[in-house]
Amino acid sequence: MTSSGQSLPLAIIADDEDLGRVLLAESVAEVGLRSMSFSNGTDALNAALANEVMIVLLDVDMPGMNGFEVCRRLRAEPHFANVPIVMVTGHEDSRAIASAFDAGATDFVAKPVNWTLLPKRLEYILRNAASARSLSERMVQVRTLVDAIPDTLWVVDADGRIQWSPHVDGHVTSPDEALTLDSVDVVPPKYVSQALDAISLTAHDGVQRKLEYREDRVSYEMRFTRREGGDVVVVRQDTTERTVAAERIERLAYFDALTGLPNRQRCIEVSERMFAAASSANECVAVVCVDINGLKRVNDTFGHSTGDAVLRAFAARLQRTVEQFGSDAERLMIARFGGDEFIVVLRHASARSLGMQVANACSHAFRQPITQDSLEFYAVPSIGLAVYPDDGPDVSTVLKNADSAMYQSRAGSTGTVASYTAAMSSRMRDWLELEGRLRRAVHNDLLDLVYQPKFRLDTQQLVGVEALLRWRDDEYGDVSPVRFVEIAEDSGLILDMSSWVVRAACRQLRKWLDQGFVVPMAINCSPKELLHGDPARVVQSEAAAAGVPTSLIEIEITESLLVRDSARVQQALQQLRQLGCRIALDDFGTGYSSLAYITRFPPDRIKIDKAFVRDVDRSAGNAAIANAILSLATSLNLTATAEGVERPGELEWLRSRGCHEVQGFLLARPMIASDLEAQYLRGRRQE
Repeated sequence: MTSSGQSLPLAIIADDEDLGRVLLAESVAEVGLRSMSFSNGTDALNAALANEVMIVLLDVDMPGMNGFEVCRRLRAEPHFANVPIVMVTGHEDSRAIASAFDAGATDFVAKPVNWTLLPKRLEYILRNAASARSLSERMVQVRTLVDAIPDTLWVVDADGRIQWSPHVDGHVTSPDEALTLDSVDVVPPKYVSQALDAISLTAHDGVQRKLEYREDRVSYEMRFTRREGGDVVVVRQDTTERTVAAERIERLAYFDALTGLPNRQRCIEVSERMFAAASSANECVAVVCVDINGLKRVNDTFGHSTGDAVLRAFAARLQRTVEQFGSDAERLMIARFGGDEFIVVLRHASARSLGMQVANACSHAFRQPITQDSLEFYAVPSIGLAVYPDDGPDVSTVLKNADSAMYQSRAGSTGTVASYTAAMSSRMRDWLELEGRLRRAVHNDLLDLVYQPKFRLDTQQLVGVEALLRWRDDEYGDVSPVRFVEIAEDSGLILDMSSWVVRAACRQLRKWLDQGFVVPMAINCSPKELLHGDPARVVQSEAAAAGVPTSLIEIEITESLLVRDSARVQQALQQLRQLGCRIALDDFGTGYSSLAYITRFPPDRIKIDKAFVRDVDRSAGNAAIANAILSLATSLNLTATAEGVERPGELEWLRSRGCHEVQGFLLARPMIASDLEAQYLRGRRQE
């Protein structure tokens, strides 16, 4: 045995002739290898198995164990799979050559050997072996990567025959197996033709495509991409988690959490599509406005939990009634428009006649009471009807006129249906009368503010108040804020009323400061104030006049303002923040979705709407939404305030989930300034 250059890669040489071993050793030395030479096959085999070898050169005819057998035994070892083995033989017949390759030889060299050319031939063999090793290593890496990713992968031809996949029967398939996507149960039968069409088209034009489908509650997305050569790579991904999240966001954005019906935003968007389709098809659209009578009395008498149960039962019965007239979502929709008001929208060539049938059916459906907790509630609705294009050129106008007809219905006998006519003036007279009285109340300082305390949840200490506007008229008595704010919005009086609120709030802050009380105060800001007024100027002017820091003022806006994505709104909010005011997003999660917009102008606080707080400890749906909002607040570093806390269980649930602040009847009702001072401020006077 001989060896040389211990640091060089090793070649094993086996030849029973001394001169042959010497010349082979010189040849491998020329290609940068050291060698170990043996005169018999057994010693060469043992040496090869005991060392890391780059190449093996074997004479065929040797004592003890011939070269064929040595080659065969080496190939049986996994780590010799890519090591080149060259047979040196004096046999030039095809049978000997075939035996060499059958044994696993990489190449053979016939004697007499051309010793001048042999180093070049060895270089070529070693270079090919290095390429094979590199390819093998890369295949292992690819297989490891494919096994690590959760997606499923196939390479198919234009006809869907699988050319390669690590996912069929646990092994890599070959083209000879002629498997197709449908034969290996990859795609459900009803989607096979769509998948094969996508493969064929992608193979033809190179345009990437995708196919989405659901099977056994699991959602999948298949992507088809042509690769060089014309084959198509098919990747299937389990998108269940993503789909569920998207559906949750969709429901949060477009569906009412209490009833499960489409919400106001969804109603408007679908109505706009129906109006456009009706205009193209020379059809009409009927809008039926349904309002529950007496729900406020139920809430006031039995609590909001009972009121919500009645509302859900009302919505379910209304939905069953309406669905008798059709199930095409592009032609018929029922939505909860807000509060105790529902909207039915239907498109038909005879929309007025069909709309009246729907309205009468809804009226008739509630002649029987709703039973809740052994109590019977007669939730008889007031119903108004208006039709596009007869009663208005757009969604906003027709909705408004259906609402006017509904008020006309309420003014008539219980359970009647009113169809809008231009002659309806009763409600308008009441509206104008109330508008005039409201205008005088604003100008004569006859409005009032009450204050809803807000508490830090971990200490239950007062951290601020929300200013709430109230109006008691000499003739009408206590007018609902919903009612007079609607009138103010419609008449343009909202700007003057908003200025009055800021002025009154700043004056009250000044009084508290004079008494040593530092109380941050939240003020609700009207959408029209932000869009058409100058709220920053008003706040700055009134705060300066009262001598109070603007940092004590927090502006509450509705999330619908963010959805509008108006440059004017963004500018107004930026100016308020530059003054030092904080910005709160009120009633978060209802009616609109600002999840896509909230990061563009992040508020300082989001307020979880009471609809999600109510029974949050007992309602999985409300808990899921409240959890999502709290997680969003944490991610964006926002303060989370829960509204409408009325039960200890709700409070404890919010505390356990890390909610920062709460307000609601459980802790304190809205109160006048003197009561707030007596109950909460005396003990926190600043020296």
